[in-house]
Amino acid sequence: MTDVKGPERTYSSPLRAQQADATRRAVLDAARELFIAQGYGATTLDQIAARAGVSKPTVFSAVGNKQTVLSAVRDVAMAGDDKKLSMVERPLAEEIRQERDPHRAVELLARLFTGVGRRYARIDEILRGAAHSGEPGLRELWQTSEDQRLTGARIWATCLFDKGPFRDGMDVGTATDLLWLHMAPDVYHRLVHVRGWSDDRFQRWLHDTLSLLLLPPQSDD
Repeated sequence: MTDVKGPERTYSSPLRAQQADATRRAVLDAARELFIAQGYGATTLDQIAARAGVSKPTVFSAVGNKQTVLSAVRDVAMAGDDKKLSMVERPLAEEIRQERDPHRAVELLARLFTGVGRRYARIDEILRGAAHSGEPGLRELWQTSEDQRLTGARIWATCLFDKGPFRDGMDVGTATDLLWLHMAPDVYHRLVHVRGWSDDRFQRWLHDTLSLLLLPPQSDD
């Protein structure tokens, strides 16, 4: 008699998945706090594990080595969470794409960029310093961040252009460069963390500046 075996069952436990997610969040939160407090070089996986309340092997299994931890902290800081969605797939980005009024779209972009700066500017400073330490993986991660910002700027410049004309003399290429510049996390860092601006003041300034640079004056109609 031939034994007939059914397909092997894959064991899946929602509780186990929730526990794994909670552990990962604890590791990333601990790493973020330590990176900001003492820098990348001075932070060890042992310290991250102790702050998160887990073992060092758990840090490896939940996230990875220290470079991978910094990369994951970066991703969460930029996006606001650990979901597998790019920035342009998120609700506020979709609202910007759907908005037909370019002036309102710039207002929403200023809100988006301010939110990213609030979450990410300090981590960007950590990454910038770590990239200069000579570790190839960190230099590549820094360059990836720069490349992604340029890609995002190009997407938003094209999006705005499709909603209506730019001001006289402005083209998509120049608009991309100006957005790339003003999206830079160090702009937020300098004005908010160094000069003491509030988030609201930064967002208003960014809205006013981008509107003036990119768009024709609003009509009174």
